[in-house]
Formats: sequence, structure tokens, C-alpha cells
Amino acid sequence: MKRIRLLIVLLICSIALPEAFAQSLTVSGVIKDKTGQEIPGVSVIVKGTTTGVSTTTDGKYSITVPKAGTTLVFSFIGMTTQEIIVTKSETVNIVMDDAANTLNDVVVVGFGTQKRSNVTGSVATVNNKQLVQTPVGDLSNALAGRTPGVITKQPSGEPGADGTQIFIRGNSTFGGGSMEPLFVIDGVVRSGRDFGQMDPNEIESVSILKDASSAAIFGVKGANGVVLVTTKRGKAGQISANYSFNYGFSKVTRLPNALGSYEYATLYNEAKLNDNPLATPEFSLERLESFRNGSNPDADPNTDWMDLVLGGTAPRKQHNLSLSGGSEKIKYFTSFGYLNEDGLYKSLNYNRYNVRSNVDIQATSTTKISIDLSGRIENKQSPPASVDNIFEHTMRNPPVQPARFSNGLLAAPGVYPNPLALISEESGYNRNNANFFMSNFQVVQQIPGVEGLSIKGVLAFDKNFNYNKTWNQWVPLYARNNDGTYTINAQSKSSLSKGYGEGQSTELQGHINYDRRFGKHGISALALVLQKQNQGTGIYGARNSYESSALQILNFGPALNEVLSDGEDKTALRSAAFRINYDFDGKYLFQASLRRDESENFAPKERVGYFPAFSAGWLLTKESFMQDLKFVDFLKLKASYGTLGSDRIPSRFGYYNRYNLVPNVYPFGGNFVTGLTPGAIANENLTWETSIKMDAGIEAKLFKNQLSVDVTVFKERRKDILATRALSVPLSFGAALPAENFGIVDNQGLELILNHNKQLSSNFSYFIGGNFTYAKNKIVEAAEASNIPDYRRITGRPNGGIYGYKAIGIFRDAADYAASPKHTAYLSSTGPGDIKYQDINGDGIINDDDITYLGNGSLPQILYGINGGVNYKGFELNFLLQGAAQSQQLFTQNAAWAFHNGGRVNAEWLDRWTPARPDAPLPRLTLNTNGNNYLNSSFWVQNSSYIRLKNVEFAYTLKHRLLSKIGANNVRFYAQGQNLFTITDLINLDPENTNGIGRYYPQQKTYTFGVNVQF
Repeated sequence: MKRIRLLIVLLICSIALPEAFAQSLTVSGVIKDKTGQEIPGVSVIVKGTTTGVSTTTDGKYSITVPKAGTTLVFSFIGMTTQEIIVTKSETVNIVMDDAANTLNDVVVVGFGTQKRSNVTGSVATVNNKQLVQTPVGDLSNALAGRTPGVITKQPSGEPGADGTQIFIRGNSTFGGGSMEPLFVIDGVVRSGRDFGQMDPNEIESVSILKDASSAAIFGVKGANGVVLVTTKRGKAGQISANYSFNYGFSKVTRLPNALGSYEYATLYNEAKLNDNPLATPEFSLERLESFRNGSNPDADPNTDWMDLVLGGTAPRKQHNLSLSGGSEKIKYFTSFGYLNEDGLYKSLNYNRYNVRSNVDIQATSTTKISIDLSGRIENKQSPPASVDNIFEHTMRNPPVQPARFSNGLLAAPGVYPNPLALISEESGYNRNNANFFMSNFQVVQQIPGVEGLSIKGVLAFDKNFNYNKTWNQWVPLYARNNDGTYTINAQSKSSLSKGYGEGQSTELQGHINYDRRFGKHGISALALVLQKQNQGTGIYGARNSYESSALQILNFGPALNEVLSDGEDKTALRSAAFRINYDFDGKYLFQASLRRDESENFAPKERVGYFPAFSAGWLLTKESFMQDLKFVDFLKLKASYGTLGSDRIPSRFGYYNRYNLVPNVYPFGGNFVTGLTPGAIANENLTWETSIKMDAGIEAKLFKNQLSVDVTVFKERRKDILATRALSVPLSFGAALPAENFGIVDNQGLELILNHNKQLSSNFSYFIGGNFTYAKNKIVEAAEASNIPDYRRITGRPNGGIYGYKAIGIFRDAADYAASPKHTAYLSSTGPGDIKYQDINGDGIINDDDITYLGNGSLPQILYGINGGVNYKGFELNFLLQGAAQSQQLFTQNAAWAFHNGGRVNAEWLDRWTPARPDAPLPRLTLNTNGNNYLNSSFWVQNSSYIRLKNVEFAYTLKHRLLSKIGANNVRFYAQGQNLFTITDLINLDPENTNGIGRYYPQQKTYTFGVNVQF
């Protein structure tokens, strides 16, 4: 009997084993990119299994598959995933293309992904390659000009504080409400600072959600658009390492062209005599000659304050090391980054450390666990004086005042503070240290027996600590006496302040996902519940009049005039959402979503809101009637409609009656005690801003995907904008007005993308493209009083518009002055050479009733970008031009006027009115900066449109067999330039500046050289 059993076993084996061996097939080959370069680390997986390999450093792979008909999946970060069906043992070489220009790659959307060709919302993507091409400290600066719908303004170039203001499709709120978009990193909402201070080397892509369909899943937080960040993750295969280093230096994009001492003194004498013809000139002929020939620099200097403070260069350097790899069970990606940026003066420095670890664990065949941990440390040291204070005097101080004497002593320039003392390391320090920890734990469980159904749990916990210490001490300054001796300034006592804060947030998410095809029907659905809580606390203390700097702690300062304060805050949000996507035969697309939010910001009866959205798409190229149009590769129509909200309003808990603390005002028992005064009247009906968005567009790819076009028109109505009725009640109203939801703003526009790329040979390719955004808004309701004349109303005009007098020239002579209306407040001080204003209401005089609308303001209505590049063998040349139009800036004080507060004069004032030059473009000189000529008027409104060479990169990738001896696959050398030149009509200041006074740390032009090594 045993022999019979053994015989049966042997017979089965003799049949099965040959069959098994006959079915096993081996596939091998080399994987390259479209330039012919081998790609290491490409994942090659048997579809539907966890079996796979990765390509070696020279792009080679070899894999055994169980049988004919097996599908192999080839995937790599940033490139299009490809699939092949194996029919026999053979050599299969693959050429992979960049994912950014394909239809089959996956686009990250809110709480999920979609195939690019199936996206019916308005979603733009910036990939990792584009991000790292831009050498910036704040990641927000890398978005400018890269994608349509994103309008940017960078108000400062200060290291550690140079973030860009982002407006997705313009500005549609007023009254203090925020237009900052929502920032979501790997599915968890984080702050704009968290986004800006990420290392670009750890990011896979950034998606911008602009319309209702794509952003409505974020409900009461999504009205301003959403910035979604996806970080890199590990791939199965051998460990790969990537090290990048760059070093560069920055300088100011543009400095005002200030006059030197001789011209300044000459014009000062003229201005003084214009104000009083009988006055004695301020500067004698002897001093004027001394200014001109520079014979006595200590007594008669020629000081260029801007050049002394900002005229140098500031070095910067950045390192990043990332490791990636793993098996089919455990995959990992780890990144370590370091950034160090110096300021244009020695007392300013910013450095940052970034670390990230993303681990994916395939715990079972149906269970996946992801653990994401990240953190950063920010350290910044700056002078104790504020940027506003430093640049007030840098902009103001005249060249006839000394900065430093020839013996090296710092000068006391009369009544003017010395900016060199304000930025001196002797003046003390302002130290800011911040530590951030962020975590994201996720578990995804496929439901056995139900194909396409899974559940997902998310726990995100963040913690941050920040510490500030400011020490301000006396800097010795000297005045030069007539006998050549020096007098030191009076010594002032030091002051100290300290602040400490910490915060944490906890977010819980529960997801149910379903994704399945039934023949021609495709269905995917998401159900989500979310709860988030933020809390923070802080304490601040300050003392002054320190006798010594030996012990810089609060306990050793006198308690007189001390300041002590603290604060605590807590916010919470509870949400539920549902989204369903349906497609028929891949050509008729539909998406619907609904989110329900509860925000603690409002009274209980106003806390719950519902935010629905719908979108649809039609892939015409899948229709039979399109098959004869061979030049059309892809054509899609899409449209969306929905409602979103914004609870980021300036008045929290406005439904409560509140009181304000007023310290030391009420006398009791011989002492002054703190009292209370009533705050704004409570409003129990406060709620969020509501945004109704509509969107329609067309996408096309033509001529074998060499030309792509994407056109979208959009319209938004933002209603329930929170504001007060200050414009519609008299000043005699006897209480602080409550905030109300009455404002309405309409915003509409157009977006356009046009790209062309061509592969001329296996070694040579090029691309050129552009994007264009036009967004125009209009205030529909602002509760203005009915008696305000039309020319002065803000209703019906752009949000953030400029208002003032309309200048119509300069009084040429006495006859012109006598025949023209004049401002009633300055009749005794105006005359020929002064600015002439239009009599708007026709009453024959100029006064406040003639103030009118002058322009839409500093936020451009048009923004565009033009990018291109050439690839030849290992060489690359890429560029990005970025520009803006239809924007204006109202300049005042030292940014525009001559002798403001006795300050400097810019070169344009050489072309001013005099009796001999009555047609000059600028008015007569005067030392009175509060008069007729310096009213807010169109005379001082400048066109701030510009076009800027935002970025240029030249690179060479070296691949040689000798590199393998050090374990390297390739080495990439590159040189980059940022903000290399700017074309604009604006004089003296950078066109992205938002400070009309000119007191800001200017934007930077940066040159960077770097190397990237892949192991």
C-alpha cells in the first residue's frame, strides 16, 4: 500500500514540476529616462503581489515571473508608471517619462488620489524637480510663476521671515478676514509656517486645489483654496542615498538712488528758500564745495546709508542627505536637511535643521501601517531694533550726516539715530529659537472578501516650543567738536525681555474608502470623520534700566516699569465628509461631495455648516466621432459648482459680551488699580464667510502630446464677510460696533496653461511653456452710508483699492495757480510749482469731498510665468520668467518725498519744478512734508507691474563607470540664479514690496552653486 502511495506522489510530481518550470519566465533589461540616462532604484513589481526587485546603479533589472500573461509594473518617483504583459522569457528595456506631462500619473487631491485624466476639479501640481530648482529659504517663494491661479507677493527678503503671501485666485474678502490658503501635509492640516520651512528635498509634489469641487472636502476651512503637500516615500529595493549641497550669496535686487551730499545740500538750500525767500541758506558755499570735493569727510561727509547697511552680500548654504529603500514588508524614506542664511549685516543670521522619517510597514497582506515623524529646529539672531526702526533711519538719514569717522568711531548724526549702531552686535541681540515636532500615524486595512473596500485610521500629534530673548544695550556714539575733539553720547541703561510659548495639536481621522470597477462603470467613494484640537500657552516678561550687562536675566533688573503677561488659547473642530466619484467607460466623469463642520468659533446655534460641491467631466477623445482627428490626443471638458467656508475671521467668540482690561487707571486707597471697559456689542448670529464657486474649463493635448492647452474660467461670490457698520453709522454712536456677516465680494477671472515639448533625438529635447492668471474682484456690499458720492464709494470697486486726490499736473505759474481750484486747507502755503488736483464734485474748491478712487491696489490682477529648458546629453538649461500687471503702489514719506522729516532726497528730484522749468514732472521743493504736495493722491501712485527673471539653472549630470568605485551612480553639478533682473516702471523699491513707506528688508538676488550625488 505504501508503495502505491509513493508511486502516486511521484507521478503527480512528474507531471506538475515540468509544468511549473515551463511556466516560470525570466525578464531582464535596462531602464532609462528619455535622455538616455540609466535610472537606479526603479521598482519592478509583479502586479497583484508583493514580489519585486529594484534596478541597480546602472539601471539593470532581472525578475522571475510565475507564468505567461503576468503583468509587470515599473514605477519610479516623479515618472510615469508603466505596465507590460510578459509572454515569454525576454529582454525588455524601458524608457520612462516625467510624470508631470502625462495623463496616467496620479494627482493628489483632498484625502485621496485621482488619475490625472479623470480629475474634474481645478488642481495644479508643482513637482519636486521644479521646487529644488529654486534656491529659497522659504518654500512658498518657489511657487511664484510656476502654476496659474496662484497670485504671490513677497513683501520681505529677510532671512527666516521672507515668506510669500499666497492668494489663490485673488482676494475676495475684507474687514480683516484671512485669505491665506489651507496647508495640508500628508493629509493633516498644518500651518503656513510649517509648509514654508520644509526642505524641498523631502517633498514629492505640491498640489493646489482651487475650485469648489477639489477644495469642498475641507469645508469651513477651504474657501481660500488648499495647498496639498505630499512627501517622499520609500520604494522596495536596495538602499539608495542622495546628497545635495549648495552654496551661494545674496544681494539686494535694487536700492534707491539717493543723492550725494553736494546735490542734497544744494536742493536743501533751494527748498528752504522756497518756503521762505528771506531765509538764510542752510549750507554755505564753502560747505557745498567741501561736499563736492570730499576734502573734509569727517565734517562734511558724503554718506551712502543704504550702501553701508545693505550694500554687501550675504552667504547662504544648504545640505541635504536622504536615504530610501526597504523590502516589500518595510519601506522607508529618511531626510536630514540644514540651511544657514546670513543677513546683509553681521548681526542677522538664520539657520534651520529639518529631519523626516517616513516608514511604511506591510504588516499583513491586507494591513498597511505608516509612521511619519518630522521635526525642525529654527534659530534666528537679529538686532534688538525692529526692521521698521532700522530701515526708517536707513531710508531717512541724509548724506550730510556722518556714519563713522575716519578714526573708526561711530558717529552720532545729529537728531538722527545711526543705523550702523542699530545693527551693530554691540547693541545687543534678539534671539528666537523654535522647535517643532510633527507625527502622523496611519493604518489602512483592506476588508477581506469585499474587493476595493478599506478602512483607514489617522492619528496626528504635533508639539512646538518657542523661546525669545531680547537684550538691548547702549552703543557709544561720538559727535565731532569744532576743535577736532569728540564728545560721547550719554549712556543709556539696558533692557531685557523674554518670551516663552508652546502649543500642541491632536487630530483624529477615520476613513472608509471604496474603489471598484464593474465593467464600464467605475466607482470610488470616501466617508470621513475628523476631530481636531489645538491649544497653546505663552508668557512674556520684560524689565529695563539694567545697571550692568553681566547678568542678562529678569531677576537682576529693577522691578520698576516691569511688564508681565501671559495667555492661553484653545480651538476645536469636528467634521464629517463624504465624496463619491463615478465614471462610465472612462469618458463620462462625475464627482459629488458634502462636508459638515462644527466650529467652536461661533454660538451653539450657528456652529454647524454644510458644504456641498459637484463637478463633471467629459473625455471627448474617447468618443467614436473623435477618432478621425488624429492630431487630438486628449480633449476634456469639465465644470464644477460648490460652497465652501472660512472661519478664519478677526473676531473669535464675538457672540459673548466682552470687556477690556485697562491697567492703573482707577484710584482706590491712594493706589491706581486695573479696571474694565466694555468691548464690542455681542452678536449671537456670527458665522463663517461663505464662498460659492463656479468653474468651467477645457484641457487638450495635441500633436502626439507635444502641445498641451488648459483653459479655465472661474467665478466666486464671497458672502457673509465679517465687518462692522462703521461706514454707515455716525461717529456719535455710543458703543463699539459688533462684527456682522454682511459683506459681499464677487471675484472672477481666467486661467491659461500652454506647454510645448519635443524630443528631437535620443540626446536632445526642449520644452517651453507658460501660465497666465487674471483675477478681478468687486465689492458688492460693504454697508456704506447712502449719502456717500459714487466716486468715493468702495462698493462696486476692487477690494483693497487706493483712494485719494486725483492729481492733474503742477501749477505752472501764477496765472495757472490763480485760475485753478486749490485745496482749502493749504491756501496760505501753496503756489506755483505745487501739485494741482481735480475738482471732482465741481464746487470750485479742493477738499475731502474730492477724494476718489485711484486704482485697484498692490495685489496684481494679472500674474504670469514663462518657463523653458533644453536638455542635451547630460547638460540642462532651465529658466523661469515671472511677472505681474495691473497693480499699483501708493508711496509716501521717505519712499517718495524729498526731505521728509529732514531726510534724504532721491535722484529723481533733480527734475523738479523751478520758475525756469515750469513743465518739470515733480513739484517744487519744500521742507514742509505735511502740505498740499504730500496728500495721498494719484501723483504718488506708481505702476508696480513687472517682469522678473525669477530663476535660471544650468546643470551637468556626470555618469561614468568610475563613479561606481565610490558607490555613486551619478553626480549633478549646477549653478542657479534667483531674481537676476527685473523690468518695471517702479523706481527705488522692489515691485513686490507691500510697504509704501519703504521700511522693509529688501528682496534678494541670489547666486547659488551646488552638487547632487546619487549613491
